[in-house]
Amino acid sequence: MIKTSGVSIIMAVWNQLGYTKLAVESILRNTASTPFELVIIDNNSGPEIKKYFDGIKDKANVSYIRNEENYGPIRAINQGIASAHYNYVMVIHNDVMIMEDGWLQKIITAMNNDPRIGIAGLAGRKEIYKNGCVNESTLKHNLQNEDLNVPMTEEISEVAVIDGLCFVMRREFLELVKGLDENYGFMHCYDLDISLASIVAGFKNVVIKIEAMHIGNGGRSRKAEEYKQYVKDDYGLLKKNCNILSNKWRKILPLKV
Repeated sequence: MIKTSGVSIIMAVWNQLGYTKLAVESILRNTASTPFELVIIDNNSGPEIKKYFDGIKDKANVSYIRNEENYGPIRAINQGIASAHYNYVMVIHNDVMIMEDGWLQKIITAMNNDPRIGIAGLAGRKEIYKNGCVNESTLKHNLQNEDLNVPMTEEISEVAVIDGLCFVMRREFLELVKGLDENYGFMHCYDLDISLASIVAGFKNVVIKIEAMHIGNGGRSRKAEEYKQYVKDDYGLLKKNCNILSNKWRKILPLKV
């Protein structure tokens, strides 16, 4: 049964307990005003991950799902979507720190006020090229990272594509697209793909000015030696998925808003 007021927060986890704790504790600390559930998809982490989430069940509504192998974030997120109980569904990386109290209510209020918003995120680009690459100079965000461009000054900015580090989807839109496209395999490009699906479905994508930090900016999992067990050529997978993306959406690419 879908609950009409609140957010299902989906987090795919593969080890990295330190980052995960920082991310989760920042959510718990800054989200008191909005009903939410944590839907944790554990991609075959060590036992310390389950122990941690078992230990915070008195602080939050936690739904824990464990996979006995690492399916990657795309398939894991779809597992979370299938298990989500609220009318808004959020996807967040386990290395994102929220730094603004009331952040989630700020996002939900914006989406409630504008039913045309299909996806709202913390970062996104206003332009994507025909080859599936994004124009980094058009990045909109309020992330407290030194190596990014100047943070946005406006409260809301429409973008072409949302960054996968954190985004909220309207269930009405999710029911149309049936979740993320698993043709992209282990990872890469799923955020761009769901963003373009939102626009084709008649919605728009926005970035909301929320103070946060992507402490694993650049992909901590991809830099881990264990990652090569699952993806031997990360750059090759990225190129392959950009080709899938550009072919799938060739009728609307390039796109600039």
